[in-house]
Amino acid sequence: MRQRKEIQEVLRRQSAHLIASAIIVFWLVMMALFVRREGLLPLLGASPRPLSRRILEPMDTWMGVYLPNGARIGFVNTTSTPDIRDGEVGAVVTVTARLRVTLMALPTDVFIAGSAWFTQVSGLSEFSFKVQSGDHFMRVVGTVDQGLLKLDIHTAGEVIPFEFPVPGENLLLSGGMGTTTLNVPELEPGQEVLMDAFDPMTFMMGKARVKCIREETIEVMGRPVDTKLLTTSHSGITSRVWVTQDEEIVRVETPFGFTLRKVTAQEAFRPFGDHDSSILLDAVALQPTGKRPFRGATRMSVRLSGTVPGHAPPTDNVQTASGEVYTITASHEPEAAAAATPLPDDARRDALKSDPFVQADHARIVGLAQDIIADETDPWRQAKRLYQWVFEKIRKEVVFSVPSALEVLETGEGDCNEHTVLYTALARAAGLPTRIAIGLVWSNDLGGFYYHAWPEVHVGDWVRMDPTLGQVIADATHIKLLEGNIETWTQLIPYIGQLQVEVLSIE
Repeated sequence: MRQRKEIQEVLRRQSAHLIASAIIVFWLVMMALFVRREGLLPLLGASPRPLSRRILEPMDTWMGVYLPNGARIGFVNTTSTPDIRDGEVGAVVTVTARLRVTLMALPTDVFIAGSAWFTQVSGLSEFSFKVQSGDHFMRVVGTVDQGLLKLDIHTAGEVIPFEFPVPGENLLLSGGMGTTTLNVPELEPGQEVLMDAFDPMTFMMGKARVKCIREETIEVMGRPVDTKLLTTSHSGITSRVWVTQDEEIVRVETPFGFTLRKVTAQEAFRPFGDHDSSILLDAVALQPTGKRPFRGATRMSVRLSGTVPGHAPPTDNVQTASGEVYTITASHEPEAAAAATPLPDDARRDALKSDPFVQADHARIVGLAQDIIADETDPWRQAKRLYQWVFEKIRKEVVFSVPSALEVLETGEGDCNEHTVLYTALARAAGLPTRIAIGLVWSNDLGGFYYHAWPEVHVGDWVRMDPTLGQVIADATHIKLLEGNIETWTQLIPYIGQLQVEVLSIE
């Protein structure tokens, strides 16, 4: 009974945590998004310049963060200070943010602080940012030199070095939440710019596109202001941004109803009022049509509409597709290891690799995996021992952080993201090919699907496990939308509010 209540409590928190991780962390917390201007589309015909004139002028901008119901839940402060270092003209850009969200009637604070040094000739030279919520803390320090981005990731008392090749010569700063426009030339209606964007939170290089839609006069702090309305698109997500003639961003609207508006410092620091954060829960809850699912199902067929174009949910031995209809069949206990079918070399390598968040080759992770497995040699029984340890040892708690296996090991708490990342690291350390799945899971208690993460281990075939919910073999209500490590997680965001599920059959 106690275990059942604990699992129900985790399910109640799943969508709230997804808001924290997939929206707040990957949008608002990504105040340290760094981009390099790749070049302008032919229609623009403008000359590139190393830095925006806005960055090279003193700046101190405050923006409030608001929910769709108008409740203010935080602020973002951006400053730019011109400076000269070693004879080079440049600027120090800082970003400070605070966010307060109420989860399960408890206020939770998230703090973000970052700074970067830009030179007029070379662009981004060095940066540092940190994210903290309660006892959870992560800091990243980086330098850029000769096309190589070097990072030191500070987490769980460890410093993890990481290098990332960067094409081109100049990296420029974007403020996140669609504010990549901070570093592009002035655009006229119909013009657009294409950029390479590096995201230090997910360690990805991708394309960002900024387009000027029209000129528009809006009210800013009680007075009319002439602006240009721009759209910024990155990783399949598009925001709307209003920019003044002197390149100051005064308003940002995200696809989820979160809005940033320019405010005074006094307004930013005004005490938070009471607000009902259940709207966050509603934003990611997914009420299906058709038959009603139930926990423990062994087979389920659903029709998925509103999927991301060009990124259909993956299929495998558990999840098959025919057009928009997906059928999920829960795995059976795997057969003996002798019957196992090996993975292709490339797939096996990907499913065993270590990265800055899944630290499968770290001595603490490797040692713990060996201790848990002990003398067991059968891969499936090894996988089950690791599952049991993670399920029993990690407390079911909401965590506002970018999940790191070492930090989960240090704090001993978390929900689906933390359980999944730690299990994946331990399993890979034990030589078990393992991947991370992101998708939906059904909650009997709440009567809806909620976004969720779980690991999949290869023992002859891919087997879905769920150490968060206490399922050695995940039931058939797990609908996979993505698979991959943390760098793929932002791809989940376009599904929120768009995906529709019709349950055709359930067994």
